[in-house]
Amino acid sequence: MAPRTSSWPVWSGILSTDKNIKSADDWIGARRMEDGADELWRIHDGLYDLEQWIHKHPGGSQWLEITKGTDITELFESSHINGKAATTMMHKFYVRNAKSPRKSPFTFKPDGFYNVLKSRVAKKLSFVDSNSYHIKSMLVVDTYFLFALALCVGVARTENIFLALLAGIILALGTVAAHNFTHLKDNWRMYYVQLVLLSVREWRISHVLSHHIYTNTVQDLEMSLLHPFIHWFPTEDKPFTVRLFPYLTPIIYPFIIPGQLVIRTFKCNNDKADLLMFVIPAILMFCGQMTIISIIVAWLLIVMTSSFMFTFIGFSASHHFPDNFHDGDYVNDECIDWGIHQTITSAERSEPINNIFLTIATFGDHTLHHLFPALDHSLIPLLKDTYEDTCKEFGLDLTPKSFTTIMHGQFKQLTRVTPNNLKKDKIETDIKLDNNI
Repeated sequence: MAPRTSSWPVWSGILSTDKNIKSADDWIGARRMEDGADELWRIHDGLYDLEQWIHKHPGGSQWLEITKGTDITELFESSHINGKAATTMMHKFYVRNAKSPRKSPFTFKPDGFYNVLKSRVAKKLSFVDSNSYHIKSMLVVDTYFLFALALCVGVARTENIFLALLAGIILALGTVAAHNFTHLKDNWRMYYVQLVLLSVREWRISHVLSHHIYTNTVQDLEMSLLHPFIHWFPTEDKPFTVRLFPYLTPIIYPFIIPGQLVIRTFKCNNDKADLLMFVIPAILMFCGQMTIISIIVAWLLIVMTSSFMFTFIGFSASHHFPDNFHDGDYVNDECIDWGIHQTITSAERSEPINNIFLTIATFGDHTLHHLFPALDHSLIPLLKDTYEDTCKEFGLDLTPKSFTTIMHGQFKQLTRVTPNNLKKDKIETDIKLDNNI
């Protein structure tokens, strides 16, 4: 039987019915209402009471606090590469089966792409000393932020606009690098992102739980929150300003991260970690003779430059190439495998320089990072051969594209209104799967 072509009907209509979702908290609140977890934690079709495990969780308490009352299947599967131990432990927390089927269309079949890849990755990593690699990531992110803060001292002493712009750029690169630590177990380096007005808690919802799991769908907050001003979906209702002037959309980049702070404050969702945003203005105040007005102007210049660079790098990383799946495109049923979905929503980017200082600060090796987000980024290059072999076995296209090609591609995606048929364009049905149908 040939695979049936569909347009991801599971998500149909969500964009029009969830217009009230304006923040990460709105989104996680909607998940609690729709996921059928009954104030517990849902994994596949089972409900688990992890209340007593929250403060014992090896990954930190925040993950379980945020996700209580939701379906955490994808997060559980992608965070536990050697899943046998975690699955065995979950038995003692089991309460009952869920009353309703899962809302998510993604599956994790034992012989499916993702579980096959994950088992091979687990075997490969069993021979690796991960701590020695983790040190590399720590040194990289610390270097970026120490350099950025040193530049802020220079701004305080010289009131030089160029230094303020450079500080914003380095802060953006450091923030991209630090985002790696927001995926890991609770640690102090994840709070680096707070210096540029991001919130760790909010980021873990909008980026880790939403974007990483439901990539390029209407459940991806990094797609939907900016709609319709930045409209990635291949639909006819795109504003004419986006269609005719896609290269002008970066005008809003400087306001995206500060805007999140404004929304967070307006909704009274701030936490103690938000106080870290005052580190930079404190440096400007106590390391020079700047006036209050000059401090505010310099601070705004630094954080808005950082917002621009961070957003530009993120949008140009790999997801918004026109050949990638975006909600509304046509796909094979086999794409319901979560790993395949991650692969077809991310273009492979050729890395001209294989250097961790560059790749970790520019969302490099992005598809593998999406497949194994809880892995330290320094370990990702070790998995490339395994990933390429598995993709070849399952007939997935990994033709690399340059950064500039992907960068221009994201603007082409803004003008695309015709759905792609990925059945023919990007996915070759695996022979083994065909034989099993």
